[in-house]
Amino acid sequence: MNIKKEQLILLLIVVLQSAAIFAANAQITKITNGILVKAGGHQVGLIAAKDAAFCLSLNDSIAPSAIKSVFIDDSNKAIAPFTVISAPPSYGIKTLYGKLMINTETNTWSLYDAAGRVLIQDGAYSSTGTSIQITHTSEGLLYGSGNRSSKELEKNQSASSVWNGAAGIPYFWNSAGYSAFGVSGNDDNPATWTRDKAKPALTWKFSGKSANLYLWPAKTMYDGARGYVKLTGRPKLPPRWAFGYLQSQWGWADSAYVSNVLIKFRTHKLPVDAFIFDFEWYTTLPDYSLGKDGKAGFTDFTFNPKVFPFPAKQIAELKSQGVKFIGIRKPRLGNTAMLDTARKNGWLISPKTDNRDLNFSNGDLRKWYGEKNKPLINAGVDAWWDDEGESYYTCYYWWNTAQHDLLASARPDYRQFTLNRAFSPGNQRFGYCTWSGDIPSTWPSLAETPMDLLNFSLAGMYYGSCDIGGFQGTPTKEMLVRWFQAGVFFPIMRSHSNIGTTARFPFLWGTDGEAAIRKALDLRYQLLPYIYSLGHGAYNTGAPIMRPLVMEFPADTTVANMTNEWLVGKGLLVAPVLNEGGKRNVYLPNDTWYDYYTGEVIRGAKTISVDKALDEIPVYVRAGTILPVGPVIQYSEETSDAPLEIHIYPGKNGSFKMVEDDGVSYNYIKDDTRTTTYYWNDAAKTLSWKVSGSYSGKNVYKTIKAVLGKEEKGALIGKKGSLVFK
Repeated sequence: MNIKKEQLILLLIVVLQSAAIFAANAQITKITNGILVKAGGHQVGLIAAKDAAFCLSLNDSIAPSAIKSVFIDDSNKAIAPFTVISAPPSYGIKTLYGKLMINTETNTWSLYDAAGRVLIQDGAYSSTGTSIQITHTSEGLLYGSGNRSSKELEKNQSASSVWNGAAGIPYFWNSAGYSAFGVSGNDDNPATWTRDKAKPALTWKFSGKSANLYLWPAKTMYDGARGYVKLTGRPKLPPRWAFGYLQSQWGWADSAYVSNVLIKFRTHKLPVDAFIFDFEWYTTLPDYSLGKDGKAGFTDFTFNPKVFPFPAKQIAELKSQGVKFIGIRKPRLGNTAMLDTARKNGWLISPKTDNRDLNFSNGDLRKWYGEKNKPLINAGVDAWWDDEGESYYTCYYWWNTAQHDLLASARPDYRQFTLNRAFSPGNQRFGYCTWSGDIPSTWPSLAETPMDLLNFSLAGMYYGSCDIGGFQGTPTKEMLVRWFQAGVFFPIMRSHSNIGTTARFPFLWGTDGEAAIRKALDLRYQLLPYIYSLGHGAYNTGAPIMRPLVMEFPADTTVANMTNEWLVGKGLLVAPVLNEGGKRNVYLPNDTWYDYYTGEVIRGAKTISVDKALDEIPVYVRAGTILPVGPVIQYSEETSDAPLEIHIYPGKNGSFKMVEDDGVSYNYIKDDTRTTTYYWNDAAKTLSWKVSGSYSGKNVYKTIKAVLGKEEKGALIGKKGSLVFK
């Protein structure tokens, strides 16, 4: 009797366990990259996205995770291996980088890092039928949403729009240790987030019936950026010449004017890599006064014969002097017949209004647009300057898609480069630069420029730029010089000016002004080996070229929101004068620093006061930095037999990867590069190096001159080597 009772009890336990397993399985469905969980009246997806992030997916109208978004990089097919966690009432998935869980009784979700530390504990969600909200408690400092909601680095909200020199990005990195990126069902109505610091509570809002919230553990800003580019795409390198100085203006009068400016730059030894042309390159008058029907005979896709009577010949002459051609493009048409064609085919954003803007998301329009622009590429146009494309959130993405497809057909394997007045997530997959808009020529505007560009860096736009000197108005000589000096350390260095103002040509600003600007330009070109290598680093790791100090010194509250000085890479701290008079304070965080020009050693953390002459820039180098410095050249593709200088800043061990390639093709994606990794052993006072990669073009350096203080040593680079200092 006792045996039967024990068997009965055992059988009952088995039945109960089976029922529990059945109930658990009824709650979840395993899919290719995660699980679906029924909770709170929703089918919630917990998904391993790409190879770096989780996705919390709520979609009432489509299958979870099935939102099609241009923000997400489809070329990254990687899926992180995961295991399913089933511990009723909690379910989730676990990967090497953490786990995402949901409780079907409380309908709350939680995020953990790889060590099991809870990052978000009380996540919730709700739906109104027309929108979805995802909420959770949020401690820590938030960075990364662009410059639309605020120019401060620290953020408490994002924006869902683009504007003249501004972008709101549905992304943040939280100093509590994670990053988040939101995707709604409509890319042109992107997700937004806001935080109530008093509670503290963070709310994501998604219009429509679909929401994907991507989440990934990220201890540092670098981790956040690495995950962001895995999701939205690596930042492709522009051609190497785009890292040089780009001279723009509105008001190139005629062909003789262009030729004379070229002669001035070259005879005055003013380095430059491109001339950028405004309206006057393709039309005799701007189109601002045209009505909805445009004007008969307006030229949208030809050269203005006053400025370019023989375009192919003239552009070839520019290129023979090392100067590329960049032409402005507007997102609209001015020619009546072409507007009729566009309206007939439904290619305008608002066919029944006065708006003449093109809807580049239409594939047929993009093909037609490419055909119209192809003769211009064939005549020698190297890159485009895309202006005024803020009519819808993804305009610049689709516009760049049209230009990418055109370039791929007309000049295969040539790197795309475009200047754009705003950006949206994923645009970095093109050779894409954003400038900070039509800013005024004032000291406050100069001071705000690094605020914009640092925000760009933290929001996935790796190639930021500005109108050096400001667009609206004429700066003073001192202001223009200081703007040029700051521009040396921007990812893309470009000046511009409005029609009717004094052009930002250095030779128009007096002997002392020209000399100071030339000194700044020479420094930019000497730093090209360093800055270009950082571009490769951005492509490979997501680490931006231009970085706020908080990226390297996250525990230093002094730099948490600092924008009037910044880092280029990890080791070069720049604090340009951004105000009248030449005086400023410079904060040096807790480390050992060297004055770039004098070699003076300064121990941080410390604030110093400087008083700089017109041609002087406060620049400091961190101990352990290996800084490659090239010779002074007049354009980026100019070769030199001079050795590459390797400047060593002792005090700790250091390393740097110097990358060389052909500078114009996408072969670097196929690892057709030469990478020389330099190592500094501080205790042994030894510089060593090792070369990897097969690239061997004529532009690679063959010799180095290592510089440690006042001691210099030369060597052939070869495949590897070392130098010992006293």
